[in-house]
Amino acid sequence: MKKQLLLGVFFLSALQLSAQTEQLGQPISWNGKVTSSKKTIEMPLVDNLAEQTAELARRAASFEKNLRFGVEQQVNINVMQEAEMQVLPNGNVLRQLIIRSEGALSLNVIFSQFELAQGTRLYLFDKDRTEFIGAHTSLNNNANRVLGTELIHGDAIVIEVLEPAAVAGQSTLVLGTVVHGYFDLEKELKALNDSGDCMYDVNCPIGAGWENQRNSVAMMVNGGGFCTGSLVNNTSGTIIPYFLSANHCGTTPAGWVFRFRWESPAGQADCATAANSVNGPTNMNVNGGTLRANYSPSDFTLTELNSAPNPAWGVYYNGWNRTDVPATSAVGIHHPSGDIMKISFEDQALISTTFGASPANSHWGVTDWDNGVTEGGSSGSPLFDQNHRTVGQLHGGASACGGGNLSDEYGKFFTSWTGGGANSSRLSNWLDPGNTGVTVLDGVDPAGPGNTIDAGVGSPAGVSGTFCSATVTPQVTITNSGSDPLTSADINYGYDGNINQVYNWTGNLVQYASVVVTLPSSTLAGGAHTFDANVTNPNGSTDQNAGNDAVSSNFTVVVNGETADLTLVLDCYGTEISWEVQDPANASIVYYSGGSYADLDAGETINETFCLTAGCYKFVIEDTWGDGLSNTDCDNGDGSYTLVDANSVQVAGLTTAQSNFGNSNTQTFCVGPNNVQEITALQQEWVVYPNPADKMVNIEMSAIDGVKEITLMSPTGQVVSTVRSAQGQASFEVANLAKGVYFVRLTSDKGTTTKTVVVK
Repeated sequence: MKKQLLLGVFFLSALQLSAQTEQLGQPISWNGKVTSSKKTIEMPLVDNLAEQTAELARRAASFEKNLRFGVEQQVNINVMQEAEMQVLPNGNVLRQLIIRSEGALSLNVIFSQFELAQGTRLYLFDKDRTEFIGAHTSLNNNANRVLGTELIHGDAIVIEVLEPAAVAGQSTLVLGTVVHGYFDLEKELKALNDSGDCMYDVNCPIGAGWENQRNSVAMMVNGGGFCTGSLVNNTSGTIIPYFLSANHCGTTPAGWVFRFRWESPAGQADCATAANSVNGPTNMNVNGGTLRANYSPSDFTLTELNSAPNPAWGVYYNGWNRTDVPATSAVGIHHPSGDIMKISFEDQALISTTFGASPANSHWGVTDWDNGVTEGGSSGSPLFDQNHRTVGQLHGGASACGGGNLSDEYGKFFTSWTGGGANSSRLSNWLDPGNTGVTVLDGVDPAGPGNTIDAGVGSPAGVSGTFCSATVTPQVTITNSGSDPLTSADINYGYDGNINQVYNWTGNLVQYASVVVTLPSSTLAGGAHTFDANVTNPNGSTDQNAGNDAVSSNFTVVVNGETADLTLVLDCYGTEISWEVQDPANASIVYYSGGSYADLDAGETINETFCLTAGCYKFVIEDTWGDGLSNTDCDNGDGSYTLVDANSVQVAGLTTAQSNFGNSNTQTFCVGPNNVQEITALQQEWVVYPNPADKMVNIEMSAIDGVKEITLMSPTGQVVSTVRSAQGQASFEVANLAKGVYFVRLTSDKGTTTKTVVVK
């Protein structure tokens, strides 16, 4: 196998931890009037020296430049239950809990369940009270119910929750991950990974004219490392906080932190010298986001941030160029080696190229930088053309200070536009939701003149994908883009073009604040559906911007569906792996598919849930290299997969000992009330003919006793027709049905089994 350099995730010191969602002052326990809790939960011991030694050995043997700084320890700690509670004289409730990991040089955490009641404040700080993070409030609530934090130095972190008396006990706060830092990050990074002396701070004179693009860039704190990315504009005319970065940086942004405008002040910048850069503010942060699309071949992710960055920060949403015409010159803005923001210049035209196992001509190549370079931690950073528009994001390369004529490769915006052909794997439907067809779009400054009354609705959740239940519970996000506080609005919603329900929302949102609203559940028939919602009557007035008032989402309901859960453990060469769930009789009928994935030295675990009608299917997994999930040079060892049914019974799988399956492995599995042997035998006892059919479909089942009913269903599980057996035979009229694939489901005393038939 061939290894490529991925300019991936890095970590550095937390520096000044004044990153606050709301400037509400210090934790209340710092006032000296409150008794501090001593209740402590101890984490399992970590051998720092052993972890450091293993990490240094890994780096010495690897072309990858990622710096692992700590051990991610998975926990399940209900802070609201475990914390020591005291009632303050004013009736408010204070909860405190200490998390200690002996010997840790830093700690950061991810809350796997996060929802704060209105007025509640969350702080995190060190035991010596020298630095704190917070206050987090209900404004940080999000549809994912996840929150990640930056770092606190030392081996103990105090979690403090202050609750108004009226809402005491109503918040949810469950700790899911504690990261034990085993490197002294400041010393480690200064010794090993500070960016090279050929770098230019973004505010050097050479960066003049690129201020807007600078203001779009953020460093991503993704739990175990750092990458770079940038805000991008869309054609709707509405500010939506879409953030473009690299797929190999990760695809689970719910617990990430996005740090904007971390740059040396103008006039104090270091411009390709050995001097240290002057630090800048680190408090312009957004917590978390939702992955909207990703595509491994061009290595992009598009994340919608949980809230729009404050326009007062001076942020900018980049324009883009999605044509396949090479730029005549290019600029990159990035955070190399976890350092303060830098800028690099390429004076020659870009070339069309590839990277690793990516398709031909899927990337833009920088042959060699004329000023500056990129380094580990720059991954995901934007590449701009001569017109200051985004044309790609950094995938990898070999450029380095003193490295000579070494190139970098960026996934093309052109390739990512259509991606894998689905909304979840392309940029087009997110950045051009009205399908205007524009190929070039300019950027926008959200601090420009705006409206006073402007309520927007977006980010529908709970009504996308496939449901194995007839009941759906939609959620929408209401955003106030107007300068006046938003205190009320009507959410009009419905299904399949019939908007006939109204939810009267009330609250208090300042400008650019958002809230997730859960709408009443609905029970629907099987089949494909559309959810539509719009917002009207903001503050009882007319909305001054109709462009952000409506959202729509498509989803499918499978009535009486059966679930199957796939757990796929990759080796470090995820780009080689793909899989499909196929019809057992016709491999061209694919119900689910996945891959390829990122090449990660530590591998990756993929979890997928399928919703299928009862019956048998084929699971096909392929490896383009020809050695399956086996390898000899990955830190995580060989891969494996398991497929379990709704009863947690394994119906297919490969162990690590079976991982070298060559180019392909196929296994038949069944879901429903019967096991594989019973369903396989039952399948052989009845016949569906002709197939394909254009007028009638006949079923012969004389060998089966106790046939209860035969059902013709659409691929989504919607019942088309049901008949009874007459002397072991039955038939369906299909002349008036739409062409396509249908299911014939037979239910008998022996069980339920399904076959496919094509109507032509």
